[in-house]
Amino acid sequence: MTARPAARRRGPRLLLGTLAVIAVVVGLILIAYLTPLMSVRSTDVNAVSAVSRDEIVAAAKVPEGTPLLQVDTAAVAARIAAIPSVASVRVQRSYPSALTITVAERTPVVKITDGDQTHVLDRTGVGYLTFKAATGVPPEMAALPEFSTPNPGPSDPTTTATLSAVADLPPAISRQLVRVTASSPVDIEFTLKGNKTVVWGDSSHGAEKARTLSALMTRDATMFNVSSPEFPAFK
Repeated sequence: MTARPAARRRGPRLLLGTLAVIAVVVGLILIAYLTPLMSVRSTDVNAVSAVSRDEIVAAAKVPEGTPLLQVDTAAVAARIAAIPSVASVRVQRSYPSALTITVAERTPVVKITDGDQTHVLDRTGVGYLTFKAATGVPPEMAALPEFSTPNPGPSDPTTTATLSAVADLPPAISRQLVRVTASSPVDIEFTLKGNKTVVWGDSSHGAEKARTLSALMTRDATMFNVSSPEFPAFK
């Protein structure tokens, strides 16, 4: 007969305990959100070479002392992604006091010369760097193979297929690559140093084609057809 009053007494205690826990949690969140206790004291930038750390930190626009919970990581990532050489970016809060930015940079694959301008494309067909002949093209970009196709760009199937094939070439072949032409995704052709022509075909079986081409290039020939690597031809 005494259990019921005890249960009545435990009810308010449990409610008060729950409210106290909630108040503590809310208080901690407010402290973290409104005070510099857990704020940005450092910004760590990972995996950059072409883009400087200073440029990334400037684009992030997160002042030191900003509470971490107030940092809009999606907005910070969008600002950094606007840097032309950045392919993708991830921004993370690293408690208690750091912001971690991980960047994947675009890799130059080919160049397109348009009048006095040189445009550099990555393997997805995005033109992300432009240089004027008057001010000079950096040597590493000038050494890229020239690309020719009717409608270059990231939404063009011929462009994406061709640049995927170029990006996957082994160094022994890519170092000799002078020009890349394609009229369709299945009509890719390379020009190598020494005025040697390679009929590549489509972008499939790239590793097999590369091995076959490497073997054929020991022959005294100027034209190599590896579009069907099991039945190559040269002349």
